[in-house]
Amino acid sequence: MGEKSVLTVSDWYRQLGVSAHKPFLAGLPSHSTEYFAAVWPDIAGDPAYSFALHADGVGTKGVLTYLWWRETGDLTLWHKLAQDALVMNTDDLACSGIVEGFVFSTTLTRNPFHIPDEVVRAIIEGVYAFVQQLETWGISARVAGGETADMPDVVRTLGVEATAAARCPANQLLPLRRPEKEVLIIGLASYGQATYETEYNSGIGCNGLTAVRHLLLHPTYAQRFPESVSPEHPHPYQGRYLLSDRIGEHPLGYLLTSPTRTYLPVLRAIYAAYRTQLYAVIHCTGGGQRKALKYLPSTYIEKEAFLPLPPLFAALEGARPWRDLFATLNMGHRIELYVEPTVAEEIIAIAQEQGIAAQVIGRAAPKEGPTEMHVSFREEQWVWQAES
Repeated sequence: MGEKSVLTVSDWYRQLGVSAHKPFLAGLPSHSTEYFAAVWPDIAGDPAYSFALHADGVGTKGVLTYLWWRETGDLTLWHKLAQDALVMNTDDLACSGIVEGFVFSTTLTRNPFHIPDEVVRAIIEGVYAFVQQLETWGISARVAGGETADMPDVVRTLGVEATAAARCPANQLLPLRRPEKEVLIIGLASYGQATYETEYNSGIGCNGLTAVRHLLLHPTYAQRFPESVSPEHPHPYQGRYLLSDRIGEHPLGYLLTSPTRTYLPVLRAIYAAYRTQLYAVIHCTGGGQRKALKYLPSTYIEKEAFLPLPPLFAALEGARPWRDLFATLNMGHRIELYVEPTVAEEIIAIAQEQGIAAQVIGRAAPKEGPTEMHVSFREEQWVWQAES
């Protein structure tokens, strides 16, 4: 077994021009961490309700969609990107207990020299199509419009961002609770095909795509599509794969553009039965498997029984140390639940009934001092500490 070491945040991702942990935001005003997403008093003044507003987007997944669209001509890829933008908001809000009543607004910025009008139309169609899908699942949602902007001097290809707002009965909220005793951590797979999905999902989600893109894709993409990479980037596209290469049963392009899975149907079912037995629900997005460090104070967290790596994440083996990949990507589970041990089996069963692999991946317990996370994967072990 490898020797344990306490690791600071690596600067390898920063060298790609992005930051998974955003230390430069330290000290700025922010919402409290009572809930995973920001929750406020009701905008209508009803003390029985609360109000939440959340903003997020697709990051550089739009670049991957652009590349795969250029190779295939498939406009439906942009529908998937629209789902990405909405789900990155709904599933953060769901970690605070909000699983319905969403109102969306989207902002699409593009370089019209590379992104034609039919792509803009396809993305907007995708927004409405996903909202309609939510409605068929019994999850109320509406689109309040949005903004499109042509910005060729600012945007190299395109950006898609969304804002989601919701009112929620205050008694349905899910506050973060530091465990006062040992609890179990359940991981819900980001990959596979849930009963409410129509195709296989690679699990990639919408975080860490700058790393994945440059670690996997062949340097030829910098020559073929120079608009897909910043000219300041020192070493773009360092990988060995073409998007048409198959990883397991699917082309890499298909895997990299899988839409971000929403966990709304399964979380709604879990909350209905076991809301009071949950200490925290964490969306492992920016910062990957480190995410819980930000939300649970003075807690010992141990993760040692991860779900099997799906093919896309397995293809990254050797491209970076595992600790860097786990600090950037979800690596197979994008939602983790901190639960009373007595209900763990029942919660896992709810997920499995909906076609989502789930298992106990670790445990958490109170401790003195800063939160600390001990991670074991294959023959490696490492320790992360919460940043002060």
